[in-house]
Amino acid sequence: MSNNDSQPQTSLLKNVLLITPLSLIGPVGTFLIFVAFATWFGDTAEMDFIYYYLGIATFLIQLLSSASAYSVLVPLLAEARAKGEAEAQRCVQSVFSYYIRQMPWLCCLLVAISWGISQFFFPNAGLTTSAAISIVCGFLIFAVISSFRWMLKAILDTYQVFHLPVIVQGLCAVVVIGTIFLCKPYMNWLSIPLALIIGELFQAIILFHRCGVVLKLPFYNLLKVKSTHSDTDGFLYTKRFLRQCILMMGAAISDGLNPVVDRGMGSSLGASSVSKLDYALRLCAIPEALTRGALPVLLSHWAEISSSNNGKQLQQSVWRGVLVVIVLMVPFLIGFYILRSNIVAIVYGHGKLSVEGQRHIASLLGVYLIGTLPRLISRLLIRAHLARQDHLTVVTTTLIRLVLNPFLNWIFIQYWGLEGIAWSTALLSYPILAYIAIEFWRKS
Repeated sequence: MSNNDSQPQTSLLKNVLLITPLSLIGPVGTFLIFVAFATWFGDTAEMDFIYYYLGIATFLIQLLSSASAYSVLVPLLAEARAKGEAEAQRCVQSVFSYYIRQMPWLCCLLVAISWGISQFFFPNAGLTTSAAISIVCGFLIFAVISSFRWMLKAILDTYQVFHLPVIVQGLCAVVVIGTIFLCKPYMNWLSIPLALIIGELFQAIILFHRCGVVLKLPFYNLLKVKSTHSDTDGFLYTKRFLRQCILMMGAAISDGLNPVVDRGMGSSLGASSVSKLDYALRLCAIPEALTRGALPVLLSHWAEISSSNNGKQLQQSVWRGVLVVIVLMVPFLIGFYILRSNIVAIVYGHGKLSVEGQRHIASLLGVYLIGTLPRLISRLLIRAHLARQDHLTVVTTTLIRLVLNPFLNWIFIQYWGLEGIAWSTALLSYPILAYIAIEFWRKS
């Protein structure tokens, strides 16, 4: 291996080892925020209303940024950066000028539709009309700022400034909890959306300043709204960004429907069936959480390689990543599988859940774990496809799962009951992995 090849690999390894543990700060901070919600506000009808619209805001953030625009901008900006810093600046200004004009209006439209539909089955939960509208508008502002922050994170990740976003995300939890503590006596329920808005603003301001530094652009130029049609190259970036974002939004919607299908079919299998599925999936998400922090690093690194048209180096780096996942996660997953009953007892055995219910959850967890390794490898290979701007393969993958999942659920439920849903998810992971791997190999 030449020195030119080994140096990026060393940088990749260093970033993965540094960012993976740091990335756990964000989920821990989010967990503490929800602990504060439960401690200070309880489980009232008003909190149901707040959680409902927080869920809508979270979905919009995923749809408009974290699962779409972020994944599109990183490889697009890496390609522009390979042509020079001036080209990278043109790409950012073109995409940002379009995004900041269109995203807020689209977000407002989706929230208004959600609010109108919810009035038929989820009224204002005892809140006054003004309070309910204020809370909904608060979560709308939260979604807009958070979507903008994800775009800033995409820029920093492309320039491999990984540490700052994960650190400020952890500090955001302190800001949110502190704001709620100070404002709750005066604003009660409204303190929650206000605190979330301030937390997102805290992150966005810091990341925005850093983006100006790495792009060598004054902040007023970073947000300068340009007429994209007057700049041919800039308009091409915007056109590609929009087309690829639409594809990724379709993928996000398809992927998000699978849990809904599982819960819907599980609800017909008796009381507590959906809860047991959810409890098992939360434990099964632990291995995914351990590897999630490395994914932005890999996407940025592979996008940089792909922009230099070095297909062989990209292929070698991806397969090394797959090998590392197998070597590290197989022993962990085997141990997790063997100790699954003990883990369920430790996590869920101190409340009202019966021993029989714990056994059922352990059984579901065991089935889900059978499909965890191919799912982890698939997540990694999807980043390789995104790095090459092959968004169609990602969309096709989600559509295959969306079509086959309910069909396999129906068949397996006939034989194994609730475990049939877990078997469908686990077994479907293998052909999905095969398809993603074959497409990557074929297009390399």
